[in-house]
Amino acid sequence: MSQNQSAADFFGWTLKPWLASASFDQTDTDTQIVYCGVQSDGASVLQSLNDQLHAWQSKLVNFDEGDLFTLAGKSGPIILIKPRKVSDAQKRDGGLLAPSSYSLARDLLGRAFAECKKFKAARLKVRFINAQPDEVRGALVGLEMSSYSYRALVQKIEQNLPQLVLDVDKKVWAEAQALGLGVNIARHLVNTPPNILFPQSFALAVAKLFDGDDAVTTSIWDEEKLKREGMGLHLAVGGASVHKPCLLHVRYRPEGVTEQPIAIVGKGVTFDSGGLDIKDPASMRLMKKDMGGAAAVVGTLYWLVANKVNRNVDVYIPLAENAISGSAFRPSDIIKARNGMTVEIHNTDAEGRLILADAITVAAEATGVDKPQAIMIAATLTGAIKIGLGSDVAGYFTNDEELTSVINRQSQAHGDLMWHMPLFDGYRPRLDTAFADINHCAVGSYGGAVTAALFLAEFAKGFPFSHMDIFAWTDSERGALREPGGSGQAVQCLTGVLSSYRR
Repeated sequence: MSQNQSAADFFGWTLKPWLASASFDQTDTDTQIVYCGVQSDGASVLQSLNDQLHAWQSKLVNFDEGDLFTLAGKSGPIILIKPRKVSDAQKRDGGLLAPSSYSLARDLLGRAFAECKKFKAARLKVRFINAQPDEVRGALVGLEMSSYSYRALVQKIEQNLPQLVLDVDKKVWAEAQALGLGVNIARHLVNTPPNILFPQSFALAVAKLFDGDDAVTTSIWDEEKLKREGMGLHLAVGGASVHKPCLLHVRYRPEGVTEQPIAIVGKGVTFDSGGLDIKDPASMRLMKKDMGGAAAVVGTLYWLVANKVNRNVDVYIPLAENAISGSAFRPSDIIKARNGMTVEIHNTDAEGRLILADAITVAAEATGVDKPQAIMIAATLTGAIKIGLGSDVAGYFTNDEELTSVINRQSQAHGDLMWHMPLFDGYRPRLDTAFADINHCAVGSYGGAVTAALFLAEFAKGFPFSHMDIFAWTDSERGALREPGGSGQAVQCLTGVLSSYRR
Protein backbone atom coordinates (compact mmCIF):
# COMPACT_ATOMS: atom_id res chain seq x y z
CA MET A 1 0.00 0.00 0.00
CA SER A 2 1.40 3.35 -1.03
CA GLN A 3 2.25 6.22 1.30
CA ASN A 4 -0.55 8.27 -0.27
CA GLN A 5 -3.07 5.57 0.54
CA SER A 6 -1.94 5.07 4.13
CA ALA A 7 -2.13 8.82 4.71
CA ALA A 8 -5.58 9.17 3.13
CA ASP A 9 -8.33 11.06 4.94
CA PHE A 10 -10.86 8.44 5.97
CA PHE A 11 -14.01 9.92 7.51
CA GLY A 12 -12.02 12.59 9.33
CA TRP A 13 -9.04 10.38 10.19
CA THR A 14 -5.67 10.58 8.52
CA LEU A 15 -4.63 6.95 8.52
CA LYS A 16 -1.24 7.10 10.21
CA PRO A 17 -0.52 4.08 12.42
CA TRP A 18 1.32 4.78 15.66
CA LEU A 19 3.63 1.82 15.08
CA ALA A 20 4.81 3.32 11.77
CA SER A 21 6.62 6.10 13.63
CA ALA A 22 8.54 3.72 15.91
CA SER A 23 12.26 4.19 16.35
CA PHE A 24 14.76 1.35 16.53
CA ASP A 25 17.36 3.55 18.25
CA GLN A 26 17.52 2.27 21.83
CA THR A 27 19.02 5.40 23.44
CA ASP A 28 17.39 8.06 25.62
CA THR A 29 14.09 6.53 26.70
CA ASP A 30 12.24 7.76 29.77
CA THR A 31 9.64 5.00 30.25
CA GLN A 32 9.74 1.24 29.69
CA ILE A 33 7.28 -1.56 29.16
CA VAL A 34 8.97 -4.89 29.84
CA TYR A 35 6.99 -7.84 28.53
CA CYS A 36 8.01 -11.25 29.86
CA GLY A 37 6.88 -14.20 27.79
CA VAL A 38 4.33 -16.57 29.28
CA GLN A 39 6.99 -19.30 29.56
CA SER A 40 9.60 -17.06 31.21
CA ASP A 41 10.71 -17.53 34.81
CA GLY A 42 9.59 -14.65 37.02
CA ALA A 43 12.55 -14.82 39.39
CA SER A 44 15.03 -14.75 36.53
CA VAL A 45 13.26 -11.79 34.97
CA LEU A 46 13.48 -9.78 38.19
CA GLN A 47 17.13 -10.66 38.55
CA SER A 48 17.82 -9.38 35.02
CA LEU A 49 16.25 -6.04 36.02
CA ASN A 50 18.30 -5.60 39.21
CA ASP A 51 20.34 -2.75 37.77
CA GLN A 52 17.16 -0.84 36.85
CA LEU A 53 15.12 -1.33 40.02
CA HIS A 54 15.62 -0.32 43.63
CA ALA A 55 16.06 -3.36 45.83
CA TRP A 56 12.76 -2.88 47.63
CA GLN A 57 10.79 -2.68 44.39
CA SER A 58 11.41 -6.30 43.43
CA LYS A 59 9.53 -7.31 46.58
CA LEU A 60 6.39 -5.64 45.22
CA VAL A 61 6.24 -8.01 42.26
CA ASN A 62 4.37 -11.28 42.74
CA PHE A 63 3.51 -12.92 39.44
CA ASP A 64 1.26 -15.40 41.24
CA GLU A 65 -1.05 -12.56 42.22
CA GLY A 66 -0.86 -10.16 39.29
CA ASP A 67 0.19 -9.78 35.68
CA LEU A 68 1.01 -6.05 35.47
CA PHE A 69 3.15 -4.02 37.89
CA THR A 70 4.00 -0.33 37.64
CA LEU A 71 7.36 0.45 39.25
CA ALA A 72 9.25 3.72 39.65
CA GLY A 73 12.60 2.40 38.41
CA LYS A 74 15.97 4.09 38.87
CA SER A 75 15.79 6.07 35.61
CA GLY A 76 12.08 6.25 34.92
CA PRO A 77 8.87 4.25 35.21
CA ILE A 78 8.91 0.55 34.32
CA ILE A 79 5.71 -1.31 33.58
CA LEU A 80 6.45 -4.97 34.10
CA ILE A 81 4.15 -7.52 32.47
CA LYS A 82 3.99 -11.28 32.63
CA PRO A 83 0.79 -13.05 31.52
CA ARG A 84 -0.66 -15.63 33.85
CA LYS A 85 -0.93 -19.22 32.74
CA VAL A 86 -4.28 -20.31 31.35
CA SER A 87 -6.48 -21.61 34.16
CA ASP A 88 -8.41 -24.87 34.18
CA ALA A 89 -11.65 -22.89 33.98
CA GLN A 90 -10.44 -21.14 30.82
CA LYS A 91 -9.64 -24.53 29.26
CA ARG A 92 -13.28 -25.60 29.30
CA ASP A 93 -15.10 -26.31 26.04
CA GLY A 94 -12.01 -27.86 24.51
CA GLY A 95 -10.01 -24.68 25.07
CA LEU A 96 -11.75 -23.02 22.11
CA LEU A 97 -12.44 -19.89 24.16
CA ALA A 98 -9.19 -19.93 26.14
CA PRO A 99 -6.89 -16.91 25.90
CA SER A 100 -3.96 -17.42 23.53
CA SER A 101 -0.43 -16.12 23.92
CA TYR A 102 -1.28 -13.57 21.19
CA SER A 103 -4.45 -12.31 22.86
CA LEU A 104 -2.91 -12.18 26.33
CA ALA A 105 -0.08 -10.01 25.02
CA ARG A 106 -2.45 -7.81 23.01
CA ASP A 107 -4.74 -7.06 25.92
CA LEU A 108 -1.96 -6.63 28.48
CA LEU A 109 -0.24 -4.06 26.25
CA GLY A 110 -3.55 -2.24 26.00
CA ARG A 111 -3.67 -2.01 29.77
CA ALA A 112 -0.01 -0.97 29.86
CA PHE A 113 -0.76 1.83 27.38
CA ALA A 114 -3.33 3.22 29.81
CA GLU A 115 -0.67 3.19 32.55
CA CYS A 116 1.84 4.95 30.29
CA LYS A 117 -0.52 7.84 29.67
CA LYS A 118 -0.31 8.72 33.36
CA PHE A 119 3.43 9.38 33.04
CA LYS A 120 3.28 11.58 29.92
CA ALA A 121 6.19 9.61 28.47
CA ALA A 122 8.14 11.18 25.60
CA ARG A 123 10.06 8.06 24.50
CA LEU A 124 8.57 4.70 25.40
CA LYS A 125 10.74 1.63 25.08
CA VAL A 126 8.96 -1.71 24.69
CA ARG A 127 11.24 -4.59 25.58
CA PHE A 128 10.52 -8.33 25.24
CA ILE A 129 12.09 -11.05 27.38
CA ASN A 130 11.71 -14.69 26.30
CA ALA A 131 8.62 -13.84 24.24
CA GLN A 132 7.46 -15.99 21.34
CA PRO A 133 6.74 -14.36 17.93
CA ASP A 134 2.97 -14.60 18.51
CA GLU A 135 3.36 -12.73 21.78
CA VAL A 136 5.41 -9.99 20.12
CA ARG A 137 2.88 -9.69 17.30
CA GLY A 138 -0.03 -9.59 19.74
CA ALA A 139 1.69 -6.97 21.89
CA LEU A 140 2.35 -4.71 18.89
CA VAL A 141 -1.22 -5.09 17.64
CA GLY A 142 -2.40 -4.21 21.15
CA LEU A 143 -0.34 -1.03 21.15
CA GLU A 144 -1.79 0.03 17.79
CA MET A 145 -5.35 -0.73 18.87
CA SER A 146 -4.95 1.08 22.18
CA SER A 147 -3.78 4.27 20.47
CA TYR A 148 -7.11 4.70 18.64
CA SER A 149 -9.44 7.42 19.95
CA TYR A 150 -12.36 8.41 17.71
CA ARG A 151 -12.99 11.91 19.02
CA ALA A 152 -9.31 12.83 19.22
CA LEU A 153 -8.74 11.71 15.63
CA VAL A 154 -11.70 13.42 13.97
CA GLN A 155 -11.46 16.61 16.04
CA LYS A 156 -7.65 16.72 15.62
CA ILE A 157 -7.08 16.75 19.37
CA GLU A 158 -3.40 16.17 20.12
CA GLN A 159 -3.00 12.81 21.89
CA ASN A 160 0.67 13.34 22.77
CA LEU A 161 1.52 9.74 22.03
CA PRO A 162 5.10 8.92 23.02
CA GLN A 163 7.76 7.99 20.51
CA LEU A 164 7.82 4.19 20.50
CA VAL A 165 11.23 2.55 20.73
CA LEU A 166 11.31 -1.07 19.58
CA ASP A 167 13.81 -3.86 19.13
CA VAL A 168 11.78 -6.45 17.22
CA ASP A 169 11.84 -8.24 13.89
CA LYS A 170 10.79 -5.66 11.31
CA LYS A 171 8.66 -8.17 9.42
CA VAL A 172 6.63 -8.85 12.55
CA TRP A 173 6.45 -5.08 13.16
CA ALA A 174 5.07 -4.45 9.65
CA GLU A 175 2.52 -7.27 9.90
CA ALA A 176 1.31 -6.07 13.30
CA GLN A 177 1.05 -2.51 12.03
CA ALA A 178 -1.25 -3.58 9.18
CA LEU A 179 -3.39 -5.79 11.41
CA GLY A 180 -3.73 -3.23 14.19
CA LEU A 181 -4.67 -0.53 11.70
CA GLY A 182 -7.12 -2.90 10.00
CA VAL A 183 -8.90 -3.45 13.31
CA ASN A 184 -8.96 0.29 13.98
CA ILE A 185 -10.35 1.00 10.50
CA ALA A 186 -13.25 -1.33 11.25
CA ARG A 187 -13.79 0.42 14.59
CA HIS A 188 -13.67 3.83 12.95
CA LEU A 189 -16.27 2.91 10.34
CA VAL A 190 -18.63 1.67 13.04
CA ASN A 191 -18.06 4.80 15.15
CA THR A 192 -18.72 7.24 12.30
CA PRO A 193 -22.25 8.71 12.57
CA PRO A 194 -24.88 7.83 9.93
CA ASN A 195 -25.31 11.42 8.74
CA ILE A 196 -21.69 11.17 7.54
CA LEU A 197 -21.40 7.48 6.72
CA PHE A 198 -24.17 6.31 4.39
CA PRO A 199 -24.17 3.95 1.40
CA GLN A 200 -22.58 6.23 -1.19
CA SER A 201 -20.04 7.82 1.17
CA PHE A 202 -18.98 4.41 2.48
CA ALA A 203 -18.48 2.98 -1.01
CA LEU A 204 -16.57 6.01 -2.29
CA ALA A 205 -14.32 6.21 0.79
CA VAL A 206 -13.33 2.54 0.52
CA ALA A 207 -12.73 2.84 -3.21
CA LYS A 208 -10.51 5.87 -2.57
CA LEU A 209 -8.63 4.02 0.19
CA PHE A 210 -7.38 1.43 -2.30
CA ASP A 211 -7.10 3.69 -5.33
CA GLY A 212 -3.72 3.38 -7.03
CA ASP A 213 -2.92 -0.14 -5.87
CA ASP A 214 -2.33 -2.29 -8.94
CA ALA A 215 -3.66 -5.42 -7.23
CA VAL A 216 -7.02 -3.83 -6.39
CA THR A 217 -9.95 -2.87 -8.61
CA THR A 218 -13.25 -1.51 -7.32
CA SER A 219 -16.68 -1.13 -8.84
CA ILE A 220 -19.86 0.40 -7.43
CA TRP A 221 -23.34 -0.56 -8.59
CA ASP A 222 -25.60 2.46 -8.04
CA GLU A 223 -29.39 2.28 -7.73
CA GLU A 224 -29.97 2.18 -11.49
CA LYS A 225 -27.41 -0.60 -11.92
CA LEU A 226 -29.04 -2.54 -9.06
CA LYS A 227 -32.35 -2.31 -10.92
CA ARG A 228 -30.82 -3.55 -14.17
CA GLU A 229 -29.16 -6.42 -12.33
CA GLY A 230 -32.35 -7.60 -10.66
CA MET A 231 -31.25 -6.87 -7.08
CA GLY A 232 -34.83 -6.80 -5.81
CA LEU A 233 -34.16 -7.58 -2.15
CA HIS A 234 -31.36 -5.03 -1.88
CA LEU A 235 -33.48 -2.34 -3.54
CA ALA A 236 -36.44 -3.06 -1.26
CA VAL A 237 -34.41 -2.49 1.90
CA GLY A 238 -32.86 0.76 0.66
CA GLY A 239 -35.90 2.15 -1.14
CA ALA A 240 -37.22 4.41 1.63
CA SER A 241 -34.04 6.40 2.27
CA VAL A 242 -32.78 9.57 0.63
CA HIS A 243 -29.40 7.80 0.68
CA LYS A 244 -29.80 5.34 -2.15
CA PRO A 245 -28.50 1.77 -1.92
CA CYS A 246 -25.42 0.55 -3.74
CA LEU A 247 -23.18 -2.51 -3.98
CA LEU A 248 -19.41 -2.20 -3.58
CA HIS A 249 -17.24 -4.90 -5.15
CA VAL A 250 -13.51 -4.89 -4.42
CA ARG A 251 -11.38 -7.34 -6.38
CA TYR A 252 -7.93 -8.21 -5.01
CA ARG A 253 -5.60 -10.06 -7.38
CA PRO A 254 -1.92 -10.07 -6.34
CA GLU A 255 0.51 -10.72 -9.16
CA GLY A 256 1.28 -14.35 -9.90
CA VAL A 257 -1.54 -15.90 -7.84
CA THR A 258 -3.70 -18.29 -9.87
CA GLU A 259 -5.89 -20.02 -7.28
CA GLN A 260 -9.65 -19.51 -7.19
CA PRO A 261 -10.67 -16.52 -5.04
CA ILE A 262 -12.46 -16.50 -1.72
CA ALA A 263 -15.58 -14.33 -1.68
CA ILE A 264 -16.29 -12.34 1.48
CA VAL A 265 -19.64 -10.59 1.89
CA GLY A 266 -20.14 -7.93 4.59
CA LYS A 267 -23.51 -6.57 5.68
CA GLY A 268 -23.59 -2.81 5.17
CA VAL A 269 -26.79 -1.40 6.68
CA THR A 270 -25.52 2.07 7.53
CA PHE A 271 -28.47 2.78 9.80
CA ASP A 272 -31.36 0.55 10.77
CA SER A 273 -34.57 2.12 12.00
CA GLY A 274 -36.29 -1.24 11.66
CA GLY A 275 -38.38 0.07 8.79
CA LEU A 276 -42.16 -0.10 9.19
CA ASP A 277 -41.57 -2.69 11.94
CA ILE A 278 -39.87 0.16 13.75
CA LYS A 279 -37.44 -0.45 16.58
CA ASP A 280 -38.02 0.93 20.06
CA PRO A 281 -35.76 3.91 20.95
CA ALA A 282 -33.31 1.90 23.05
CA SER A 283 -32.83 -0.71 20.32
CA MET A 284 -32.41 1.96 17.63
CA ARG A 285 -29.85 4.01 19.54
CA LEU A 286 -26.74 2.15 18.33
CA MET A 287 -27.95 1.14 14.90
CA LYS A 288 -25.17 3.04 13.17
CA LYS A 289 -23.23 -0.13 14.00
CA ASP A 290 -25.41 -2.28 11.75
CA MET A 291 -22.69 -2.09 9.11
CA GLY A 292 -20.24 -3.77 11.49
CA GLY A 293 -19.88 -6.75 9.15
CA ALA A 294 -18.96 -4.50 6.24
CA ALA A 295 -16.53 -2.64 8.50
CA ALA A 296 -14.86 -5.91 9.51
CA VAL A 297 -14.49 -6.92 5.88
CA VAL A 298 -12.88 -3.57 4.98
CA GLY A 299 -10.48 -3.86 7.92
CA THR A 300 -9.55 -7.36 6.77
CA LEU A 301 -9.08 -6.13 3.21
CA TYR A 302 -6.74 -3.39 4.44
CA TRP A 303 -4.56 -6.00 6.16
CA LEU A 304 -4.62 -8.17 3.04
CA VAL A 305 -3.50 -5.38 0.70
CA ALA A 306 -1.00 -3.75 3.09
CA ASN A 307 0.74 -7.09 3.68
CA LYS A 308 0.50 -8.07 -0.01
CA VAL A 309 -0.95 -11.42 0.99
CA ASN A 310 -0.83 -13.97 -1.84
CA ARG A 311 -4.51 -14.86 -1.91
CA ASN A 312 -7.15 -13.88 -4.44
CA VAL A 313 -10.17 -12.33 -2.74
CA ASP A 314 -13.44 -10.75 -3.85
CA VAL A 315 -15.21 -8.49 -1.37
CA TYR A 316 -18.90 -7.71 -1.83
CA ILE A 317 -20.52 -5.10 0.40
CA PRO A 318 -24.24 -4.44 -0.11
CA LEU A 319 -25.00 -0.99 1.33
CA ALA A 320 -28.39 0.40 2.30
CA GLU A 321 -30.14 2.47 4.94
CA ASN A 322 -33.31 0.89 6.34
CA ALA A 323 -35.48 3.99 6.68
CA ILE A 324 -39.19 4.82 6.82
CA SER A 325 -41.15 6.68 4.15
CA GLY A 326 -44.01 6.14 1.75
CA SER A 327 -41.74 4.01 -0.40
CA ALA A 328 -40.71 1.63 2.42
CA PHE A 329 -41.17 -2.07 1.90
CA ARG A 330 -43.87 -3.73 3.99
CA PRO A 331 -44.56 -6.92 5.91
CA SER A 332 -46.36 -9.31 3.51
CA ASP A 333 -44.64 -7.85 0.42
CA ILE A 334 -43.36 -10.51 -1.95
CA ILE A 335 -40.10 -9.54 -3.64
CA LYS A 336 -38.13 -11.31 -6.33
CA ALA A 337 -34.49 -11.92 -5.44
CA ARG A 338 -31.66 -11.74 -7.96
CA ASN A 339 -31.53 -15.54 -8.15
CA GLY A 340 -35.21 -15.68 -9.11
CA MET A 341 -36.61 -16.81 -5.77
CA THR A 342 -39.69 -15.04 -4.47
CA VAL A 343 -39.32 -13.92 -0.87
CA GLU A 344 -42.17 -13.00 1.46
CA ILE A 345 -41.37 -10.24 3.94
CA HIS A 346 -42.22 -11.21 7.50
CA ASN A 347 -40.58 -8.36 9.42
CA THR A 348 -38.87 -5.31 7.93
CA ASP A 349 -36.44 -5.23 10.85
CA ALA A 350 -34.80 -8.38 9.50
CA GLU A 351 -33.40 -6.47 6.54
CA GLY A 352 -29.76 -7.50 6.68
CA ARG A 353 -30.31 -11.01 5.37
CA LEU A 354 -32.15 -9.55 2.37
CA ILE A 355 -29.30 -7.37 1.10
CA LEU A 356 -26.84 -10.16 1.87
CA ALA A 357 -28.87 -12.66 -0.15
CA ASP A 358 -28.61 -10.65 -3.37
CA ALA A 359 -24.89 -9.97 -2.79
CA ILE A 360 -24.22 -13.66 -2.10
CA THR A 361 -25.92 -14.44 -5.41
CA VAL A 362 -23.61 -12.03 -7.24
CA ALA A 363 -20.61 -13.75 -5.64
CA ALA A 364 -21.92 -17.21 -6.49
CA GLU A 365 -22.53 -16.30 -10.14
CA ALA A 366 -18.85 -15.61 -10.84
CA THR A 367 -17.42 -18.10 -13.31
CA GLY A 368 -14.10 -19.32 -14.65
CA VAL A 369 -11.03 -18.06 -12.80
CA ASP A 370 -13.28 -15.83 -10.67
CA LYS A 371 -15.52 -18.61 -9.35
CA PRO A 372 -15.12 -18.57 -5.55
CA GLN A 373 -13.75 -21.57 -3.73
CA ALA A 374 -15.73 -20.50 -0.65
CA ILE A 375 -18.19 -17.79 0.39
CA MET A 376 -17.75 -16.17 3.81
CA ILE A 377 -20.14 -13.69 5.42
CA ALA A 378 -19.72 -11.24 8.31
CA ALA A 379 -22.82 -9.51 9.61
CA THR A 380 -24.41 -7.92 12.66
CA LEU A 381 -27.39 -10.08 11.83
CA THR A 382 -29.40 -11.13 14.87
CA GLY A 383 -30.10 -10.14 18.44
CA ALA A 384 -30.66 -13.82 19.11
CA ILE A 385 -26.95 -14.59 18.89
CA LYS A 386 -26.14 -11.94 21.50
CA ILE A 387 -28.80 -13.36 23.84
CA GLY A 388 -27.14 -16.76 23.55
CA LEU A 389 -23.45 -15.83 23.54
CA GLY A 390 -23.19 -12.26 24.82
CA SER A 391 -21.32 -9.44 23.09
CA ASP A 392 -17.75 -10.77 23.33
CA VAL A 393 -18.28 -14.12 21.59
CA ALA A 394 -19.68 -14.24 18.06
CA GLY A 395 -21.57 -17.17 16.65
CA TYR A 396 -20.67 -18.71 13.33
CA PHE A 397 -22.36 -21.19 11.02
CA THR A 398 -20.85 -23.28 8.27
CA ASN A 399 -21.55 -26.22 5.98
CA ASP A 400 -17.89 -27.15 5.58
CA GLU A 401 -15.75 -29.17 8.00
CA GLU A 402 -12.48 -27.52 6.94
CA LEU A 403 -13.95 -24.05 7.50
CA THR A 404 -15.17 -25.20 10.91
CA SER A 405 -11.70 -26.36 11.87
CA VAL A 406 -9.98 -23.22 10.57
CA ILE A 407 -12.41 -20.77 12.18
CA ASN A 408 -12.24 -22.59 15.52
CA ARG A 409 -8.46 -22.49 15.46
CA GLN A 410 -8.03 -18.91 14.24
CA SER A 411 -10.69 -17.35 16.46
CA GLN A 412 -9.01 -18.82 19.55
CA ALA A 413 -5.49 -18.04 18.36
CA HIS A 414 -6.40 -14.38 17.76
CA GLY A 415 -8.64 -13.89 20.80
CA ASP A 416 -11.42 -12.94 18.36
CA LEU A 417 -13.78 -15.49 19.75
CA MET A 418 -16.34 -17.39 17.67
CA TRP A 419 -18.55 -20.29 18.70
CA HIS A 420 -19.73 -22.90 16.20
CA MET A 421 -23.52 -22.87 15.96
CA PRO A 422 -25.65 -25.57 14.30
CA LEU A 423 -26.91 -25.00 10.78
CA PHE A 424 -29.82 -27.23 11.83
CA ASP A 425 -31.89 -28.24 8.83
CA GLY A 426 -34.73 -29.29 11.09
CA TYR A 427 -35.64 -25.60 11.44
CA ARG A 428 -35.75 -25.03 7.66
CA PRO A 429 -39.54 -25.68 7.41
CA ARG A 430 -40.07 -22.58 9.56
CA LEU A 431 -39.10 -20.51 6.51
CA ASP A 432 -41.85 -22.07 4.38
CA THR A 433 -44.80 -19.93 3.31
CA ALA A 434 -47.90 -20.55 1.23
CA PHE A 435 -47.36 -17.36 -0.76
CA ALA A 436 -43.75 -17.41 -2.03
CA ASP A 437 -40.71 -19.64 -2.43
CA ILE A 438 -39.45 -18.69 1.02
CA ASN A 439 -40.28 -16.49 4.01
CA HIS A 440 -37.29 -14.40 5.01
CA CYS A 441 -37.99 -14.84 8.74
CA ALA A 442 -39.04 -17.90 10.66
CA VAL A 443 -42.48 -18.13 12.20
CA GLY A 444 -41.91 -18.53 15.95
CA SER A 445 -39.78 -16.96 18.66
CA TYR A 446 -36.85 -19.34 19.08
CA GLY A 447 -33.70 -20.19 17.15
CA GLY A 448 -33.67 -16.90 15.26
CA ALA A 449 -29.91 -16.92 14.64
CA VAL A 450 -30.15 -20.42 13.17
CA THR A 451 -33.06 -19.66 10.85
CA ALA A 452 -31.34 -16.46 9.67
CA ALA A 453 -28.27 -18.51 8.76
CA LEU A 454 -30.46 -21.09 7.01
CA PHE A 455 -31.97 -18.31 4.90
CA LEU A 456 -28.50 -17.11 3.84
CA ALA A 457 -27.43 -20.67 3.06
CA GLU A 458 -30.22 -20.91 0.48
CA PHE A 459 -28.30 -18.42 -1.65
CA ALA A 460 -24.88 -20.07 -1.28
CA LYS A 461 -25.82 -23.59 -2.33
CA GLY A 462 -23.00 -25.53 -3.93
CA PHE A 463 -20.22 -23.64 -2.10
CA PRO A 464 -18.36 -24.05 1.17
CA PHE A 465 -20.08 -21.37 3.21
CA SER A 466 -19.59 -19.63 6.55
CA HIS A 467 -21.52 -16.89 8.28
CA MET A 468 -20.19 -14.94 11.28
CA ASP A 469 -22.99 -13.34 13.32
CA ILE A 470 -21.19 -10.57 15.22
CA PHE A 471 -21.97 -7.68 17.59
CA ALA A 472 -19.13 -5.31 16.52
CA TRP A 473 -19.38 -3.10 19.62
CA THR A 474 -18.04 -2.80 23.16
CA ASP A 475 -19.92 -0.86 25.82
CA SER A 476 -16.80 -0.24 27.90
CA GLU A 477 -13.04 -0.30 27.63
CA ARG A 478 -11.35 -3.69 27.92
CA GLY A 479 -7.93 -5.01 26.99
CA ALA A 480 -6.61 -3.20 23.94
CA LEU A 481 -9.96 -1.45 23.38
CA ARG A 482 -9.41 1.69 25.41
CA GLU A 483 -12.79 3.31 24.77
CA PRO A 484 -16.37 2.16 24.16
CA GLY A 485 -17.58 1.95 20.58
CA GLY A 486 -16.73 -0.17 17.57
CA SER A 487 -14.71 -3.24 18.52
CA GLY A 488 -13.37 -4.46 15.18
CA GLN A 489 -14.82 -7.88 15.92
CA ALA A 490 -14.07 -10.55 13.26
CA VAL A 491 -11.12 -8.73 11.64
CA GLN A 492 -8.42 -10.71 13.43
CA CYS A 493 -10.21 -14.02 12.97
CA LEU A 494 -10.80 -13.37 9.25
CA THR A 495 -7.15 -12.54 8.68
CA GLY A 496 -6.20 -15.86 10.24
CA VAL A 497 -8.75 -17.74 8.15
CA LEU A 498 -7.50 -16.15 4.93
CA SER A 499 -3.94 -17.06 5.89
CA SER A 500 -4.70 -20.73 6.51
CA TYR A 501 -7.84 -21.97 4.74
CA ARG A 502 -6.85 -24.59 2.17
CA ARG A 503 -3.19 -23.74 2.72
